[in-house]
Amino acid sequence: MRTILLALGLIIFFISASCKQDSRSELFWEDIERSVQFQYDPIRAEYPRLISDLIQENGRTCFISGEDPNFSIQICIANTGISEFEQVLSAWREGSLVSEFGSTLSDDSEYKIGTYPFSGIRKKVEGSKFALVGDRKLKSLNAGTMAWDRSNFNLKNHFKNFSIFTFSNGIAILVLPPLEESEVYLGFSFKSSSLEKEIQNLIRVKNQIGLESCISSVPIITEIFGETNSSLGRWIEVYNPNIFPICEEGLEFSLFGNNVSLPQTTGFISGQETRIYAEDATSLEHITLSGIKWGDLKKTGKILLKRIDRSLEFNLPGSGYLFGETYYSWRGNSFSECETNSKFCMDPGENQISGAVNRDACDPNDFELEELNPNGLLHNGILQENWKYLDLIYKGRLICDPSSLKISWGKNLFPIRIYKKISEGEILSIGNLPFLLRNSSYSFSIFKSVGANDLVSISNSEGKEKVLWDGIFRTPKGIPTRIILQKTNGETVSICFEDGQAFLHPNSADPYLNNGSKSFLLQSAIVRENPRTSAARKFCQRSQVVSKAGFSEISWMGSYQGVDPISKDRFLEFVSVTENSPESTFLEIIQGNGAIVSILLPLDKEGLSLLSSGKSICFPQTEFWKDTSFSLPSSGSNILKIYDPFTGELWDEFQYSSSGPGVNDTRNKIRKSAYSKLESGTRVWSVSLYSGNPFRDPSCVLTDAHPGISE
Repeated sequence: MRTILLALGLIIFFISASCKQDSRSELFWEDIERSVQFQYDPIRAEYPRLISDLIQENGRTCFISGEDPNFSIQICIANTGISEFEQVLSAWREGSLVSEFGSTLSDDSEYKIGTYPFSGIRKKVEGSKFALVGDRKLKSLNAGTMAWDRSNFNLKNHFKNFSIFTFSNGIAILVLPPLEESEVYLGFSFKSSSLEKEIQNLIRVKNQIGLESCISSVPIITEIFGETNSSLGRWIEVYNPNIFPICEEGLEFSLFGNNVSLPQTTGFISGQETRIYAEDATSLEHITLSGIKWGDLKKTGKILLKRIDRSLEFNLPGSGYLFGETYYSWRGNSFSECETNSKFCMDPGENQISGAVNRDACDPNDFELEELNPNGLLHNGILQENWKYLDLIYKGRLICDPSSLKISWGKNLFPIRIYKKISEGEILSIGNLPFLLRNSSYSFSIFKSVGANDLVSISNSEGKEKVLWDGIFRTPKGIPTRIILQKTNGETVSICFEDGQAFLHPNSADPYLNNGSKSFLLQSAIVRENPRTSAARKFCQRSQVVSKAGFSEISWMGSYQGVDPISKDRFLEFVSVTENSPESTFLEIIQGNGAIVSILLPLDKEGLSLLSSGKSICFPQTEFWKDTSFSLPSSGSNILKIYDPFTGELWDEFQYSSSGPGVNDTRNKIRKSAYSKLESGTRVWSVSLYSGNPFRDPSCVLTDAHPGISE
């Protein structure tokens, strides 16, 4: 008899020990007939599955919802009515309303299930005495209800979850929030007189364990969003990557010297838990964070999550989060990836576990700059200054996905958003170019306050970065003081790149560059108005044709308008001395004191090319290449030289002083430019005479010059 009793005891002991390894099994062992079971275990390290579905367990059909097994409710139903139950579930998933259906639970008590609009749910839960709220919208339904929300319990993810409302008559109502864009709720009412007390007791016990075992560590910031006008509001995502809970007490955000304590909830952040801290107006499930200056999330700098003895940094993007019509969140090294045509590229509240690496992601090192345009483009005679752009060429051998890349230009930082994979030799165009909206290789960005000397880089989400352009224009003659990219009529010139060397964009009508890829674009108004650009085209090739230019007219003193001296009317005129006109030249202005100013400037394909500081007062209809800092010394002995920008070969030289060539008669208010011409086969410099062209302001009769016109 003793042997039998000992054997039975051992069997019971091993069964009990086995059941305690799983808390759900423990509950089942305690009462196999219970239809409703609530599970909460925030200390559990197991990653939960998000579920709202019917399952088969221990021979019973049960509906389970939540973050199983860390936070869930399981309700077992009788076999009769299962198909109708599934139909209601399907209607909820599809966002459609169906009539309420009733049957029995596994303990033969009655239940009702249906789908409802928000107004229907509001009526059903009216008069409840307790609510476990997983959807913020439901929290304020009953002012007198004792409601427990995310500040009373921990979930691994920060999404809308199920809510439970209990009543004095023992009835409980399980409410599931709408899915995605739906507005239809699921309502499931059943009898469970002890559920309220069980929920409260279990949460209190488990929270106490979490509070007693938490460690004074620091979680990490994983994602932020700081755009003002989004319906989502502004938020900061925090994640505990550890398997142990982190104590809340002492944690604070620090943003440009403004320290804000994290709001206290259960007293700890569970292991592998994700939280959203946000401004109150945020439509997301969140914990309201007050006192932070949300506008600072757009600044360049860092936000810190810290406690007294330790802090972790998170880099800010230094720009906005809205690009075109798409909102992007920021992950510290890159904007969030966007694989579909979504308005919101982000995943707030999702548990940050290490996912699969995108094996098709492009390598930043496989890109080079093809073209850089910092001024915009002409359109219908008006310079569109926000039409700045970059063209990148992909040099990699493998077909790859560029969606995880971002581009930086000056203080501008933008995600590359292209919904296709790219192949070797393809061009990616990045900028604000409305005429490229249907181009599959175009990514929208608005570059602000950028110049030709601003650094350009490309990087991926892992922080790997390649500098595409360091902003330094190198030539065989050295680095020019200034680069001229714009005409007084608004016409612009891009900077081209070939094998890492920068040069001014050639004229797109040149036959030696005709590669057959520009047929339809050459017919467009954009291309006709901007011949020194080639957005979205592989076009940057240096000419191999021999060409050369020289000086043809020089006004080193400017003009007189009546008796008023106009020094800004100083100009230089260049002429091609070969059959083919060069695309650009390198100019040196060598003053008598030895100071040198160098200028890289474009030359026109046909006719004469002019350089000045801007619009001329006395010749207002003449167009010049514009250098706002341009000037020529009017005293001392000075030398002007121009060189081949690619080889450094000296093309021409001109020397002058206050005595000429040219006339600067300050007593009689007369100014005449110096003009180069051939006399008996010899080049000579003489005083220019005005013979009626170009148009000259009538008040400038004592100024003799003819910029842009051959004498």
